[in-house]
Amino acid sequence: MIISKAILNKREAVMASLVPGGDNGVYDAHQLLWKLFADNPERRRDFLYRELDPGVFITVSARPPHNAGNLWAVQSKPYSPQLREGDRIHFTLRANPVRKTHDADGRQLRYDIVQDARKRWLAEHGDQRDGMPSRHTLAQDAGWQWLTARAPDLGLELDEADRSLFQVERYLPCSFTKRRAERPVPGKRRADSVSVSQLDMAGFATVLDPVALCHALFNGVGSAKAFGCGLLLVRRSR
Repeated sequence: MIISKAILNKREAVMASLVPGGDNGVYDAHQLLWKLFADNPERRRDFLYRELDPGVFITVSARPPHNAGNLWAVQSKPYSPQLREGDRIHFTLRANPVRKTHDADGRQLRYDIVQDARKRWLAEHGDQRDGMPSRHTLAQDAGWQWLTARAPDLGLELDEADRSLFQVERYLPCSFTKRRAERPVPGKRRADSVSVSQLDMAGFATVLDPVALCHALFNGVGSAKAFGCGLLLVRRSR
């Protein structure tokens, strides 16, 4: 695997009308990163990415970025984390955490866990907003519960001693429209509107299964990986 830092060449991007921004910034960034790895039209996504700052991305991929058109300044190096059972690590993760349920017709529904926690609190308190925890508190609690439930599958152990060190650093609900070149088909609904909630989490954990953890590092965590979520990064804690 390869880890890269890619910085957008703003001048070249402006000339190509490819600068992400505005309400569609998440989708614009998605388009740019696909171009960075699109070496052929049939290529399937084999990379993860996270936007660190506007126009600055970190990627983990199975092959080097394909920097066509000089749009990027890219620094890449081999990525082969050496992890052992019992290692204490610090992690960061930008995830799109959702709660999955099914409607009466059996169709899967996905709910943003923070909005879901808010609705549950209101339901339990008769829709009285007095005393409702802040959005950050709801995100902190919901994020911890979501991650600890998945930690064993990620090869990690998070216990109550880690909870005081766990932080949700940002919660950002995003909605955007996918732009498509093809002509609409009469009578066919086009699912162009997308909602993705980004939850930035950081904390400490213990490695239980290095193989499972490497799988998570290389393949991502949760949904919306095509839109900049799911990239888990770890380092040994002193």
